[in-house]
Amino acid sequence: MRIIGKSSTKRELDDLEILIKDVNSIITSFVEQTVELQQHVADCFLSEFDIHGSIDLRAITKLARITSRYASSESFQNLGKYQRITQKLFNAWQSLRKDALECSSKYKASIAVIPAKLCFFFFYNGELCKAVVCLLDYIELVPEDVLTMEAALRWLMFLGETELAEKKIKQWKMEKSSEDLFEATKIAISYLKKSDNRVDMLKKMIDLRDKIRAENVRSFPKYELASYVYWLCSTFSNVPVGKTLNGCEFPDRMSQLQEASSKAEAIIRNRVPGLAAYQFDNSVSTSIWPFLEEKHHGSSTDYIHLGSTVAWHFEMRREWSLVNVSTAQTRDSMSSMILNWRIALKSASFFRILQMTNLLAYYTTIIEEVGTEKNAKLMRISVVNLLSANPVLVRCSTPKESRGPSRAQTPLPGEKSGYVPHISETMVAPLEDLMEDLDLFDEQPFHSVTRTCPCNVCLHYPLSCTFAAEYMMSYCIHSNFNQTSLKHFNEEFIRIRERGMSSQTMMQRNTQVRPRPNIIQNEVFGMCVCQWLVRKIDSKQYVDQESLEIFNNALKIVRYLNIRTTDLMLAVQQLGRQLEFPQDCDYSWMQPVIKKPRVKAGIENAIDLFRAVSPFGRRQKCDIQVDDRPFDSARYEKIRTEMKLEMNLYGHILYREWRCRLFPYIGRTSTDPWEAGYAWAESTLIGSRNAIQCRLEKCRKGMVTISGKERFEACVRTMPDDMTLVQIAMADDKKIYMIKLHADREPIIMPLAHYSQAVELMDKFTFMLEEDERIAKYPGEMTPEEFWKRRKVVDARMKLFLEEVQNNFLNVAANLLMPSGRLGENAAKIATKIFQSSKGGLLLGETKEMVYLSGAMDFKSWKTLVLRFCGMRKIDETFVSYLPTFHKRSIEEMKRDQEKNTSTSNVKKKYTYLVICPHLSQFCWERLPIFDDFPYVGRQVSIHSLFSQLEAMRNQEKQIPLQIDVQNAYYVLDPENNLGETKRRMLDYINNFNWKGIVGEAPSSSDITTALSQCDAFFYFGHGSGSSVMPRSVIKQSTCNAISMLMGCGSVRTIPQALGFDGKSALHDYAMAKCPLIVGCLWTVTDGEIDRFLIRMVDDCFEKTRTATGIDRLRQLSEAMHEARSKAKLRYLTGAAVVMYGLPVVSKPDVEKENNLHTPNRNRSVSGRMTPSRQKSPLGNSGNAPKTPAQNNSLSVRKGLLISKEISTPEHITSNRRASRKDGQLNLAGNSLNAVQAATPLRAGHALKTPGKTSKVDVKASSDRDLKTPKKTKTFPADFDESDELPKRSTRQTKPTTQTVSEVLSSTVEARTTRSSARTPSRSRRF
Repeated sequence: MRIIGKSSTKRELDDLEILIKDVNSIITSFVEQTVELQQHVADCFLSEFDIHGSIDLRAITKLARITSRYASSESFQNLGKYQRITQKLFNAWQSLRKDALECSSKYKASIAVIPAKLCFFFFYNGELCKAVVCLLDYIELVPEDVLTMEAALRWLMFLGETELAEKKIKQWKMEKSSEDLFEATKIAISYLKKSDNRVDMLKKMIDLRDKIRAENVRSFPKYELASYVYWLCSTFSNVPVGKTLNGCEFPDRMSQLQEASSKAEAIIRNRVPGLAAYQFDNSVSTSIWPFLEEKHHGSSTDYIHLGSTVAWHFEMRREWSLVNVSTAQTRDSMSSMILNWRIALKSASFFRILQMTNLLAYYTTIIEEVGTEKNAKLMRISVVNLLSANPVLVRCSTPKESRGPSRAQTPLPGEKSGYVPHISETMVAPLEDLMEDLDLFDEQPFHSVTRTCPCNVCLHYPLSCTFAAEYMMSYCIHSNFNQTSLKHFNEEFIRIRERGMSSQTMMQRNTQVRPRPNIIQNEVFGMCVCQWLVRKIDSKQYVDQESLEIFNNALKIVRYLNIRTTDLMLAVQQLGRQLEFPQDCDYSWMQPVIKKPRVKAGIENAIDLFRAVSPFGRRQKCDIQVDDRPFDSARYEKIRTEMKLEMNLYGHILYREWRCRLFPYIGRTSTDPWEAGYAWAESTLIGSRNAIQCRLEKCRKGMVTISGKERFEACVRTMPDDMTLVQIAMADDKKIYMIKLHADREPIIMPLAHYSQAVELMDKFTFMLEEDERIAKYPGEMTPEEFWKRRKVVDARMKLFLEEVQNNFLNVAANLLMPSGRLGENAAKIATKIFQSSKGGLLLGETKEMVYLSGAMDFKSWKTLVLRFCGMRKIDETFVSYLPTFHKRSIEEMKRDQEKNTSTSNVKKKYTYLVICPHLSQFCWERLPIFDDFPYVGRQVSIHSLFSQLEAMRNQEKQIPLQIDVQNAYYVLDPENNLGETKRRMLDYINNFNWKGIVGEAPSSSDITTALSQCDAFFYFGHGSGSSVMPRSVIKQSTCNAISMLMGCGSVRTIPQALGFDGKSALHDYAMAKCPLIVGCLWTVTDGEIDRFLIRMVDDCFEKTRTATGIDRLRQLSEAMHEARSKAKLRYLTGAAVVMYGLPVVSKPDVEKENNLHTPNRNRSVSGRMTPSRQKSPLGNSGNAPKTPAQNNSLSVRKGLLISKEISTPEHITSNRRASRKDGQLNLAGNSLNAVQAATPLRAGHALKTPGKTSKVDVKASSDRDLKTPKKTKTFPADFDESDELPKRSTRQTKPTTQTVSEVLSSTVEARTTRSSARTPSRSRRF
């Protein structure tokens, strides 16, 4: 039998036999060495994590220690030789390949072990091109192996070799043997090459995906096929949406990659269980030896399949992690990258460990969250240590468990002043608690590659192109992406590409074809260039020739296969435009300030605090660098046209780095106010909108985005007339802007402050919060008097600070925070005249706003604001001279319209909703002095959520304000069972309602889902936002119809992370569940204070009260919150902490429930460890109040599609509106949002305060109203003396008090009232 071809010789056959033995020996030795390293790493994991150790943010230090032990091990130092020897074997195989192909079929099967085991080695070490070369060689030797053909086809598509994949499909004739994989590949190639048939190809791919999902066949080939098809689907949305694709639904990239990774995870779990990302049992074996040598004694196919499986698993997880970053999924990004690092360590593959360490180090350099600096430092050191010729064992401590609870506690009598240990579940621990003794080597040099060095790095670098690219990325990370490192990478990229071209040519087997750069190397280079450009822009550096060369080369590289690198292509393009034309706005009120370091000293008195927190706005200004480069207007206009086209074509995808740069850039430079307003709206909430698309598994223009400026204008125009939306946003250059939206006018855009001013604001504000928290958590041996004195000092400084912020940060722009209204006919005419007279200095929307504000502002402030608008464009001196006349005329015309009822300026209830960027969201904007007597101010999570809520309510014909039945509520009280006082206090209060709930333990997922969907209100009393006992995934996937009151410290706080990220907050979870209203705390408040605040607020809103005239009416939650703030002991530290996100809420007007609001249901049961005692309701014997004639009517008013119904309209209010009735129809001026507008006048002593004016408190009216209350006054119990509220000592004797409500109302601020002045005295309850 002939075993060699005619041209083969005996010598060549002997060479093949020797090569087979060498390959078997070397690869077996490599596997044994790897298994030994895996065992060493497994022992490290057991010592660090034990068998079931948790993997979270605190695991980073442990993984860093394991990495250093891995790099220091003797087995690791021997890995480099395998790289060099295997390369020689690969070269020898290529020289003998032709001879092997001429052998007989039987002998080819024995020779096939050479490419099979080489393929495994290259796959395991990340050299994908060489692995695919060996894979194709194996198929030529064993052409009947269909599974290997399928693997080769998958990898060709992954590497972007679509032409070769198309060629191999025809050559291998896979239509019958692999029908689905053949069809998927054919569709993907056609979709990529032909843009005119993408609609059909998209539909076919989605149908194929759904077919595979429906079949759900549990086999390795089917799972590999499913993972491949999901991965192909993930790239389909990365195309421009023109006329043909407009309106098409693409598969969402993030969800498809998650599915692809999940299928790959299932395969690896069955082949090597220890390498599964979600295998948290550290005792499970990670060894690759059993699968390779024990089952089939080293068969070729096992080596191929294991190598391919491991590589595909790592690549899917890597790509999923990168997409999480590009779509602003902060939590998922961090968790997936930590898991990637963990399984890379368990694989013991040097390349995979470096790759995943780089990935996490790259991410930590992006995040700017307070407290993550040491994580970034640790990751940079881990990267350097891994590449060092002499690695050092990292000896940093594990992060300490955070002892501070998220809900500050009042020490009980006899307790020590310490607090219960508690692990923060949603926020990063304080910086000093992360890694207390991180004593690392800051000056360790980065190891350079040399020919003479025998270390692993120097042996890997010239032989592996993928390793060389990762090495250069490590160098850029170590150098903080400075221009020197990018210049070096740019030059080295060409050499790396040249070295890799030989392998790509071997795949083609055609020397005439010049292959494109490797897709993985393209991604790595593009990521580094993005971070370099960001740092260059942030430091205000100008473009130079060297920068231009790097940029042009990067743009060329990321465009090679742009359907895979769309996010990088768009980001690099926009960052380059911004570098070339920064278009900075350097107005006089936006100058940078010098940052001064603060030395935190002990605060003993008011003088110490005022020294530590100096007055805001007095810091020295910095000199601004003047850009004296010639301005190319033609080039700039061309770029503007490109940006607008790009915004339209790629508006359906939400990539963070591109969107947070391009959209704000257009927003601050566009001359079209509607285009600018649209761009500002679309630059926000990128992560949450991506998460919604991921949950829906589809992506479409207009689904979570606003489809264009025309659609944006339509949404604004259909807003209720008494609703104003104010967005405070951070631009691409980190400056702060205000965008004001109202249905009657164009968007108003006002630059507010420089980034350094915002940093100063939050720095000083945070310092005061930390000082108050320090006093509350560590009272030590303070007496109660001293305790409250110190806290009141901080509270007083906070009050002054808010005044300083309004005067120096906002200045005259503070008036723009007040709600707008629709102008009448006369006022609109004078606004048009001012607009024309300004000769381009003012826009029409701005003139309308200035006319509307004329009556609320003195002339000096009004003129300053007008000139600030004009200063953004041009100032005409003649126009300035007319301003006194315009101001006077504006006031007159507004009064004329009010008399004729042709404007909404006389509507008492108008709402301001704030959409605040994460960096400024913790600041208490609602407590600015301009809002002192204005209760109708709230927040919205985003513009999109507000538009979505309004549209849903129009479609369902629901009314605003939302009507809530407070009896239909569910509560979760102290689920961690460590808040004894809160439990006692709140159980006494809850006992008066028919609420269902759980005490002392965590609710089940089904209980949470049911409560949110079926109840009207959901109450949480515990630590933080409750995410440790109520999983985020459960909240997000629920349908939330209940208003949610999260009464834990920092429950709605948003922790800023970086530009373009939403920040970390439980808010986003409830917003995704479409929660109508969320109430929570922005910072830490003691448990007694927050509990009493809630009791006041709930009682004031949901009990039926009487006006000064004795007419029943309902109060909105915002009014009750405003009243509770003014009655808090600490009006700013406590009162300002509670905010609301969502639409207005009132109590549901039900006759039976109104008359017996707090009648308990004695047969109800409360789940949990405690059952509250039953008490008789204070209102149990109250009679039914007579209904007014207006309460018997339900009048519907339609504005657009929004239905708003009058709930209770007293006669004396409706009489003022009868003049506006025509032909029997009710015509409310301005088509108001308010459902209870006329029925809910402001309370006595709290008239609406307009900007620039001060109202006096009518104490007499308040007292008269209390005297008219026809109910017996109750006295407060002896244990409710708030002046002795905290801390209570066992030695302190509490004197009984017998204060009546009238006496409390007349008390001073030092002896603050304990009840709201609007509440009926008989409603007083024991706390």
